[in-house]
Formats: sequence, structure tokens, C-alpha cells
Amino acid sequence: MIIQNAVICGNCDDFIVSKHRHDFVTCKCGAISVDGGQEYLRRSGDLSAGLDMSWELPEELYRACADVVEEAIDTNRNKFGIANAVMRKLRDAERIIADGEAQVLAANMYADEIMVKEADGTINRYKKVV
Repeated sequence: MIIQNAVICGNCDDFIVSKHRHDFVTCKCGAISVDGGQEYLRRSGDLSAGLDMSWELPEELYRACADVVEEAIDTNRNKFGIANAVMRKLRDAERIIADGEAQVLAANMYADEIMVKEADGTINRYKKVV
């Protein structure tokens, strides 16, 4: 599922977003355009001039986030409770990490080894010792 269909133009620094299907948007200098909204990603113009700012989620995760919103509304949570429910769902799917939390970057199950980005930004490798 496309969440955001956007580009930053490297020539004029314009941040352009296509918000719906057939929403063809061009930067102010005319170098690059986006189209498609949440239906498809289409670019035209000088593609080397743009920095793609689009992002997507797997359909299953997108629907799971929508489900936790419905559940939060059904249980009378306020806007912060709803936002927290979505954040927890994304965190569980390892799409976001909390400040100060380590993140596993890679895992090699054959060597029982992982590479971790620590909370302080350093990267370490850990090997299982038996």
C-alpha cells in the first residue's frame, strides 16, 4: 500500500506530493512530476533531479494498522491512545524503533550471529556462545 507518493526536486527544492489517482503534480521549476496518489508511482521529467520520498507498507500491515485504529475507537481511546496503538503495531512489525532502542540490522542463522545498531549509534556483531 502506497502511503506517500512524493519527490523533492533537486533543482528548486520543491516537495511535491500526488495525493490521489491521476493527481499529476509538477515542481515549481518544471523539472520533475509525480502522479498516481496511493494507486501507482509514476515519475516524469528529469528523474535524476528528484529525491524520491515515497514510502509503502505491505497491504497486510496497513490493514492491521487500520484494525487497531478501529479497536482503539471502539474502546473509547482518545487521539493519543489511537496513535499509540498504531505506533505499537508498526513497532511490532519492526517498521519503527523507539528512541534509545537497539535495532537488529542483519541475522545469520547459520552462524548464530546478528548485527545490531545500538542505541548510541554504534554497530556491533554478536555471536551465540554455547
